[in-house]
Amino acid sequence: MIRRTEWGTRVAVALIGAVLTGFIGYAALFRPGASLVSLSYDMPFLIHRAGTADELRIVYLNKLDEELLDRRPQAKLLDKLGEAGAKAVVYDIIFDRESKDPAIDREFAAAIRRFRGVDPQGNPMPGMQRRHVMLACGRKTFNVTGVAGEELLAPTDVLLDAADDFGLVACEDDEFIVRKLSPGSSDQPSLTWKMAQALGANLDEHRRLEPRWLNLAGPPADLADLSSTGPIQSCRADSVLLGDMKAGFFRDKIVVIGGEPGIVGQALGKDLFSTPFHRLRIGAELPLMSGVEVLANGLANLMQGNWLTRTSHPFDLGLIAIAGVLTGAGFTLLRPVRGILTAVVLMHACGLAGVATMHYGNLWFPWSVIAFLQIPVALIWGIAARSYIERFFRLKLTAEQEAILEAFEKYTSPQMLNRLRSQGFRTNLEGEKIQAAIMFTDLEAYTDMCERIHDPQRIVQTLKGYFERTTGSIFEHDGVIIKYLGDSIFAAWGVPLADTDAPAKAVRAAWKLFERGKLVVEGVELKTRIGLHFGEVVAGNLGSARRVDYTLIGDAVNLASRLEGINKLFDACILMSDAVHSRLDGEFRTRRVGKFRVRGRTEVTTVHELLGPAIQQHEPAWIVDYHQALDALEQNDPERARELFTAVNDNRGPRGDGPSRFFIEHLKSGKPIHDGIVRDK
Repeated sequence: MIRRTEWGTRVAVALIGAVLTGFIGYAALFRPGASLVSLSYDMPFLIHRAGTADELRIVYLNKLDEELLDRRPQAKLLDKLGEAGAKAVVYDIIFDRESKDPAIDREFAAAIRRFRGVDPQGNPMPGMQRRHVMLACGRKTFNVTGVAGEELLAPTDVLLDAADDFGLVACEDDEFIVRKLSPGSSDQPSLTWKMAQALGANLDEHRRLEPRWLNLAGPPADLADLSSTGPIQSCRADSVLLGDMKAGFFRDKIVVIGGEPGIVGQALGKDLFSTPFHRLRIGAELPLMSGVEVLANGLANLMQGNWLTRTSHPFDLGLIAIAGVLTGAGFTLLRPVRGILTAVVLMHACGLAGVATMHYGNLWFPWSVIAFLQIPVALIWGIAARSYIERFFRLKLTAEQEAILEAFEKYTSPQMLNRLRSQGFRTNLEGEKIQAAIMFTDLEAYTDMCERIHDPQRIVQTLKGYFERTTGSIFEHDGVIIKYLGDSIFAAWGVPLADTDAPAKAVRAAWKLFERGKLVVEGVELKTRIGLHFGEVVAGNLGSARRVDYTLIGDAVNLASRLEGINKLFDACILMSDAVHSRLDGEFRTRRVGKFRVRGRTEVTTVHELLGPAIQQHEPAWIVDYHQALDALEQNDPERARELFTAVNDNRGPRGDGPSRFFIEHLKSGKPIHDGIVRDK
């Protein structure tokens, strides 16, 4: 009942965590979470760079003619740029007003045509290079008699007639940070779109209005020191007009010309924008990015086709839902420390995924919602849920569980008891199936000793010291004492907590117990015999509600007990089944004793003897001879087998070899051994 209740509670808190985390993530995708979502776009720029924008140059104008930029130097500036080899010029300036002196506009228009290599009628001039000049236009809202609308601020007719075309200039800002690449309006493409098309960029007009995000080449340039190299190199118009620029600076480049920020208008800093670099800036102050540089970045993106796109809304919803289920339910399964470490790793993984998709796929998705909202919420929920479960299903144990744990203090080591408490010891009166390593021990000639001593108190004192040593060997290797049976011990590994290393631990404990378990009584040395097997058992607190006894039941228990008894036949000390031997991985030296069909089992059991740690690399010669004798026996060649067994027995010294003697005597008696199988009767 306790297990079912706890399991149901775990499922409930996992479902609640998944729903809660998913709902919070879903809500963040809408307006209230815009600032958090935008971090997914902003943060990768701490590492990510779009690459080179070397095909562009920026020229800043800083001379005024009253309130407007001085238009008089423009003709000479264009001629200088043409002589320097520029292939295109983009004006981020709206020339919507005519100059007070019409001759200035006519001279400017003539310079535009010379740069383009066309005559006044727009026809190509022989021997002149074909180049492009694109002008800017804007929009102005108006309100006439209560009717609101917009009008286009187009270049003057004189200039427009000389240029290739004009396009809309506008910066779309989000939370006062420029992120989006403006495509223009439904009826008027942007200046960058027009110029990119004129220069042959692969752009689909039908998809022009699809959302695009700037893939910035790098942090903004410092306008106070244009000599420093930035992602897009720039200079002032004065340097061009005076011929101070190095040769090749403008050759085959697209030149973006605009006013130096703050030069026009009363507000200092006009036409300056924050970027993702400013939102996450730590340390020295970073200058704002000029509108001209924003336009140049957008043009570079369109020319190179490396603008950023965002994943679709259905994809975002699916991602948030999956993250909600995995984190909301997953963190309820982790302990607080492990949960915190996992959260930190997952948050970093989300950030790396965001950088990778932006850098290699020109794509961004709302990973910050997962990293900075869903994972923390799931972690907090998981810690709170686990605390609840620990409080009501672990720390407040039932009286029955407390009684069992108190009993276990006598049968297991303090370390194992701590594991039982921390992982939660659950009663199960019906028992549960589990894979376990079983050990049975027996003290040799114990009955004869009792007959010789005739003093029960002395026997008890003798056994007390013996059990102290043998029990210590079992506890040191994470074993559990199931029962003390007179002079025998019934122990197990892999219960009540599963352990994949149970067979090896049982063998280590058996060897240590054999070394410590020798008992000398009245000058007679008594050895401990041990049987080991690994298999499926039913383990549990078997009994009634008033009296329970933790024990193991099953064929594996019976076989381990029989193997302990077979030691007498072979004059051996430690015998194990093939199920244990196959899991030792060469740590101990063993030998195959033979095949037996023990009482109560139809299946043949291959028995091995533990000889000690595997110190030598090669097997001793007598073990090789013994295994050859078994092979002869299995091939129904008793004479050859007797010959080899005799040789092994003679080579083992004065005491001989117990298993060899057993087979020699068995063959002498004429008892049949078919296929090397001995019947244990």
